[in-house]
Amino acid sequence: MAHSVIEMVNVNKFYPMGNTSVHALKDVNLSVGHGEFLAVMGPSGSGKSTLMNIIGLLDRPDNGNYMMAGTEVSSLNDNERSGLRNKTIGFIFQSFNLLPRATARRNVMLPLTYRKMVDADRQSAAEKALTRVGLGDRMDHSPTQLSGGERQRVAIARALVGGPSVILADEPTGNLDTRTGAEIMEILHDLSKNGQTVMLVTHDPELAETADRIIVMRDGVLSV
Repeated sequence: MAHSVIEMVNVNKFYPMGNTSVHALKDVNLSVGHGEFLAVMGPSGSGKSTLMNIIGLLDRPDNGNYMMAGTEVSSLNDNERSGLRNKTIGFIFQSFNLLPRATARRNVMLPLTYRKMVDADRQSAAEKALTRVGLGDRMDHSPTQLSGGERQRVAIARALVGGPSVILADEPTGNLDTRTGAEIMEILHDLSKNGQTVMLVTHDPELAETADRIIVMRDGVLSV
């Protein structure tokens, strides 16, 4: 495997609950290589959402070490974490999370808002990303004018537009029919083949089996 883009060593996370605390992640060790396609499975409450939130720089571990793209995350302040997240990570959600009144193009341009780019370059980048996912002829449509599969393609284009090295996909086919879900999975696998790391959260063992590797979270403990 190529050198890791994600490296976690003895990562723990606790959440307060009344007079006690929940040990959500227990000494998690994980290494994920560039271009690897990794499936994350586990029952509800197993810790996989906590794991993905920490990997996505949306939450912090309470102790342990986490390296993202060669940067030790724990030493970063909030602005530095936000900058690293915006540059390095693309998010894809089950519910699409698109602005309903904005065009596909405008939705995809959103992650570039805080980058030092002129609007024409943001627009060009969004159009390239939409074309890459097969929506070159649907750029001026709003989400309400698109099918579920097309909306998820817009969400993937939005995740791709900033050129992230890591794609975090949380049940990206959960709201889609089988055929459309297979098309979305094909796009994700193509991204991995082109060198982007893809981490897929799924409850579907058939989808997980298509990954390079499967990890399972249970009671905060990671197993392979």
